[in-house]
Amino acid sequence: MKRSVSHVAMALALTFGVAGTVGVAAPAYAQKQPKMEISEAFQPHAVAIQESVNGVAENPAVKTASDQAMTATNAVLNARDDAARASAQSQLDAARAQVDQQMGGILAKLEAGRPTLTTPDDKLFFGQMELNVGQQMADFEMQNDGIDMMIASGKIPAEELPKYHYFAGQTAYNAQNYGDAAASLQQAIDGGYTQNDAEKLLVDAYLRNEQTAEGLAKLKSMIEARQAAGQPVPEGWAFDGLAASVNQGQRDQAFDWGMMTLQTDSRTQARQQAYKIVEAYSPTYSDEEQLDLLRLMARDGGITDDRQALTYIELMQPMRRPGEAKTFTDSGAKMPAGNTMVTEAKRVGSERYDSTLRELNADASGASGNAALAIADTYLGYGKAAEAEAMYRKALETGATDKAKAQMGLGIALADQDKMAEAKQAFGQISGGNRASLAQAWIAYTDMKSS
Repeated sequence: MKRSVSHVAMALALTFGVAGTVGVAAPAYAQKQPKMEISEAFQPHAVAIQESVNGVAENPAVKTASDQAMTATNAVLNARDDAARASAQSQLDAARAQVDQQMGGILAKLEAGRPTLTTPDDKLFFGQMELNVGQQMADFEMQNDGIDMMIASGKIPAEELPKYHYFAGQTAYNAQNYGDAAASLQQAIDGGYTQNDAEKLLVDAYLRNEQTAEGLAKLKSMIEARQAAGQPVPEGWAFDGLAASVNQGQRDQAFDWGMMTLQTDSRTQARQQAYKIVEAYSPTYSDEEQLDLLRLMARDGGITDDRQALTYIELMQPMRRPGEAKTFTDSGAKMPAGNTMVTEAKRVGSERYDSTLRELNADASGASGNAALAIADTYLGYGKAAEAEAMYRKALETGATDKAKAQMGLGIALADQDKMAEAKQAFGQISGGNRASLAQAWIAYTDMKSS
């Protein structure tokens, strides 16, 4: 059947989640202040810098200005237009200037001391101080420079280096230097650092640096590793993959990431977006397969626009399934008001509802094979899940041609009766072809309803 409602190219404003900017706590080693041998040239600068940094934690004026700087930094990063960004940047500059003033002109002292650094201890000390000042000013680039200086000093113990590379990656990420962030985070992970979702931050850095292929490959391996280990996949991971693939126009990958989102993410908005992509980017689905996808969407709040509603009405064929037409048009789902297809579906659903149901009841006892399958499918639309279950089982037992359709219908009928464990088992028996991936989406639905 040629559809009058075509699959249109999607133009969704999907974006991967924006990581909240956070101040990075100084690594533990940076706070120990071991005995250092400072060069003669840097000595007076080190003393002046230390004097400015000492007592900062107890200085309420510094804390106030520092808090203002962090608030302004977040405002800059979250600004929606140039005017808002300029206003926030002005506030940030003022807050940082206040921090600098309260710390006795620390920026000038740092710049005066930088050219005199010669020894590893000079660099370690300077990096510590620069990191501290960068934190006070909510300046992620300065924090990153400080950590990089500490690493470059060669004084960080080998067992601590992976953690420092992570901090370097995180500060570079917050400074929006995503290429540098990816390089540092990869070093951290290669060194065995696994805390603080380091791998996920690496994925986000790849995606934001437009290294989509690398990011998606890494993200997929992370998800598959968790699934293989029987561990839950954090919500949002698969959706980030969906967003990146959609934004790159990768239809096949977007469909796969949409399916993975349905399997791993229970958030309503994420699921609705995933359904949009899966339904629109499934050109190889037959009409009957597409119908079972739309049935899932209808049950899970996934029909959110007029096109989806009209596609569902067209594929259900109201004359054949008046019960389903009536159930859907009465459901309150979003559909275009006054549309002739909707109006006709309502009319047919109302006029043929009782007569078709009587015919089903009369024919059910003697039906077998494909006839039993057709009756089961129509019962399903009436919400007669127990009757549908019985007929689907009969269809399977008596030689229905499309066994995958019958098996999926059986799973839907069981799910509609809240027999989620049995439904999951029924869906799990579907292998091969489009229905195998569709069954996984239904399994995710049963898992969500069971939790």
